[in-house]
Parts: sequence; C-alpha cells; structure tokens
Amino acid sequence: MLNLSFRLLSGGLLLMCCLSACIPVPMPKPELYRPLTDFTPQDGVYDFESQQARFNVAIDDNPRDADARFARALLYMGVGRYASAEEDLTIAIQVAEKQSGYDAERLATIYVHRGLIRWSDEKVELAIDDYSRAIELAPKNWEGYFHRWLAYHFEGEEEKAEQDRQRGMKLEPDVFDREYVLRYDGIVL
Repeated sequence: MLNLSFRLLSGGLLLMCCLSACIPVPMPKPELYRPLTDFTPQDGVYDFESQQARFNVAIDDNPRDADARFARALLYMGVGRYASAEEDLTIAIQVAEKQSGYDAERLATIYVHRGLIRWSDEKVELAIDDYSRAIELAPKNWEGYFHRWLAYHFEGEEEKAEQDRQRGMKLEPDVFDREYVLRYDGIVL
C-alpha cells in the first residue's frame, strides 16, 4: 500500500510540475525597444576579415565611395562594432550629400541605420534627427516613420508619435498595426 501511495504522490507531483510550467508568468515590464537585435554579434561571422579587407581596399581606392562605407558599416554592425559602424555611416552621409544625384532612398537608409546606432547608444535626440532627415529624403519610406514613432513614444511625445504612426499606417499598414508592434521586440505601447 505504501508503494502505491508513493507512486501516486510522485505522479501527482510530476503532474503539478508540468502544469505549473503552463501558467503564464506576467513580465514586470516590457522589454526595451532594441532595433539593433538584427545586428548582434555572431560567432563565426562569414569571413569577416576578408570582407573587411575588400571594403578597406575599395575605400582606399576611392575615399568618396559612400556605398562602400555603408557596406562596411553594415559589416561592422553585424559583428557588434557599432562605433566603427557609426563612423563609417557619418562619413558616408557626408560624402553622399556632397554628390549631386546620389540616390535619396539610399541616403535615407544610411540615416536610418545611423539612427539605430545612436538609439542604442541612448542618443535618442540624435536618432530622432537622423530619422527625420531620412523622412525628408524619402517621405514614402516607412522605416523612418517607424523608428521615429517609437523614439517619440519613448520620449513621451505622444502627439508626435501618433502623427508618425498615422503616416506610417498609410504607407505600410501591416508594420504599424498594433499587433505587430506587440510582437516586435517585446514593445507594448
């Protein structure tokens, strides 16, 4: 009889443990907006040194090549070298703005990426400036609105945040849908 009750007790305990794992545990607060999660350092990044060398040669050959600087900045972001990436993005912006006929959409993308780095360095106002410049250059690109919306929300500027969300909804409604935002990096607005 004792053997049966021990089995029953241990089985019940096991069942309780399994069921307790199914109980949702509320988070004390939502995760912070982390736009650089796509650029976290990775082990064994494919051939970083040769890629870097290739971009270094291209930049040495033509220091005014904004696209090579942008590409190298993306490489640096991919391995977590954000200061180097920000430096390359800043130079790419300076070079591209001096070139007549440089693609405005591409320049806007460079500004957005620099804004992401500045956001991660907690330079929110500078990030907002970069997102605003990206919007000026490419007003039909949703990314500037998306990141500026979240930055304004973080700063407590709800009216400006809502304006950006409304503008973004017209461009890319699926991205600005509240359900998407709830899933995007744990943000709860």
